Amino acid sequence: MIANRFGKSGARGLVLVLLCVLGAEVATLQGVPMAWMIGPMLVSTVFAVSGWHVPLPRQTRITGQSIVATAVGLQLTWAGVVAVSDLVVEILIVALGSGFLAIGLAPLLHRLSRVDRASSFFACVPCGPAEMAELAEKGGGNGPLVGLVQGLRIAMVVLIVPSALRLAGVPLVEDSRIAGDLFAFGVLTVPALCLALLTALAFKRLGMVSPFFLGPLALASILAVMVEGPVAWPRGLTYAGQFLLGVSLGLSFNRDLLRLAPRFVAASALTTLLTILGCTALALCIASIDGLPFATLTLAAAPGSVTEMSLTANVMGLDVAMVTGFHIVRLFILMPLAPLALILVSKSAAHAGSNE
Repeated sequence: MIANRFGKSGARGLVLVLLCVLGAEVATLQGVPMAWMIGPMLVSTVFAVSGWHVPLPRQTRITGQSIVATAVGLQLTWAGVVAVSDLVVEILIVALGSGFLAIGLAPLLHRLSRVDRASSFFACVPCGPAEMAELAEKGGGNGPLVGLVQGLRIAMVVLIVPSALRLAGVPLVEDSRIAGDLFAFGVLTVPALCLALLTALAFKRLGMVSPFFLGPLALASILAVMVEGPVAWPRGLTYAGQFLLGVSLGLSFNRDLLRLAPRFVAASALTTLLTILGCTALALCIASIDGLPFATLTLAAAPGSVTEMSLTANVMGLDVAMVTGFHIVRLFILMPLAPLALILVSKSAAHAGSNE
């Protein structure tokens, strides 16, 4: 029986991989941004919601994160890092503005979905799905449900924001500008990836947020500013990282949870759209005042995760350092403040209810 079950799982896994590769190729032919993530994400989402269970190794997403973070970090320059340090005010405005958006939209999600306040609040905070699910459980909410709609938020941002920028006239850069040849392994490629993985494990041991992205990103960034000239990095490896992220994100949509809480999922999709619009408006205001590039600010303020938005900036030839800096600071501001904000929102709601 075990062998039979393993055989079925293996066959489904093989079918999934082949269809995801086909989806990536189709997305590439259609000119979709980040085709090797979006194509597999859509295919694996269909697998997940159709009930075809495909066991996913736990290391899939963190491996994809580490690869992508290393690729992104190697594109950074010292000049870019210095330029970001001059944008402290703008970064704080985006981080705090995103937090106030979450506070404002959480009551709407609560009323529309009739799900508890803790789940509604942490579903609106633009941070990592795993971290928000954990905080939701500590606050008395439904962790798996929050993780699901947080994944939905990232998927929607990945699908909507890059495509909207493309429609607005922001082109994709040539593949050669991203990483050179398809299999161009340089002298530092393998050592950089190995050191990045070791740094990720060290960050995890220290209890850092998103260690398998921030660890490799930090290590790769240091290498990039220390070594003269670009470090050779094969495009094929970047595509592999995108592929792993897309599959893991698509398979995170649990069919049973979707069936149990369709109202919450639908309401979360609406609040995500409102968050995207609000963050885009914030980016437009900053761009009009400071003269910073609107496309880059849109990615920097978008309510996606640091992994996907940094990758998008890299693929679209935008300022990777700026986008990454905005998202990292927002992550470290909102993560510790989110539980406190929930307490204040809950007290305000209780006070309003007692006055009715």
